Amino acid sequence: MVAGHLILFAVGLTALTLGADWLVTGAARVASQRGVSPLMVGLTIVAFGTSAPELVVSSAAALRGQSGLALGNVMGSTVANVGLIVGLGAVIRPIAVHRRLLRREGPLMIGVLAIVMLLSANGRVDRLDGILLLGGFTFYLVYLFRWGRKDPDLKRADVEVARERGDPGGRGAWLNWARVGFGLVLLLQGADWLVDSAVTLATHFQVPEEVIGATMVAVGTSVPELASTIAAAVRGLGDIAIGNVIGSNIFNMGLVLGTASVLAPLELSRLALVTEMLPALGFCMFLIPIAYTGSRVSRLEGGILLAGYGLFLFALF
Repeated sequence: MVAGHLILFAVGLTALTLGADWLVTGAARVASQRGVSPLMVGLTIVAFGTSAPELVVSSAAALRGQSGLALGNVMGSTVANVGLIVGLGAVIRPIAVHRRLLRREGPLMIGVLAIVMLLSANGRVDRLDGILLLGGFTFYLVYLFRWGRKDPDLKRADVEVARERGDPGGRGAWLNWARVGFGLVLLLQGADWLVDSAVTLATHFQVPEEVIGATMVAVGTSVPELASTIAAAVRGLGDIAIGNVIGSNIFNMGLVLGTASVLAPLELSRLALVTEMLPALGFCMFLIPIAYTGSRVSRLEGGILLAGYGLFLFALF
């Protein structure tokens, strides 16, 4: 039984890696062809596609009454997105990023997390809180698309970068959309296999629900972000890499947590505030000044993030 789930884990990870590469390549080329900024693609299409596993897992956990799993998945994924994913991506190759992204999306990411902490101060995230989160998320999407249309300089700059890196426009459009579609399918199916096997293995070894949610499930559902961000970083598409992480965090707290709490109110312990929410806030705040130094996340800074994520896991266990 254990050996079978280990094999399923490896198969899921392989599917996620291939899907991420196809998704990032197709999305960058579609952006170039359509005159859309790769930054916008990272903040929307890629972020939504890679956040879908968190949405499915947290919603299912909420309906089963597993509040610790649902909330732990969201907060653990937020920590993993910054500490593990940005850290590992920067260690592989320093990630350059527009300061405009940090000025606009960075504070918004921190603000959404602070609102979640405020709403959960009474020990639960109920349906009204979920409606507020979903409403705020809808407003964010409207703002995002309006910003993209009003920022032609950023759009032109990003499209030029994409073309310089060999992402042609006007040729093979159907093939690029096929890459995006097949990439998303592989990401979602791979995440499903990986999470199922990870949860079964964790349950077999009697790991508590909260720890499962914030570690194995969070890392499992964050593997699409990990694979996509590393693929983007290796290709030199820093805006997609960082945009994917920040966009995914906002999606997780607005769309995923909002949907899960609307389906079923989430009860949480005071310990969850200290062990999950505060670390998530700390990592998000730490990312902004790091990326401001030279408008990139260096290998040294990536190593610091990875070390911090290791300490987070150690503290949980």
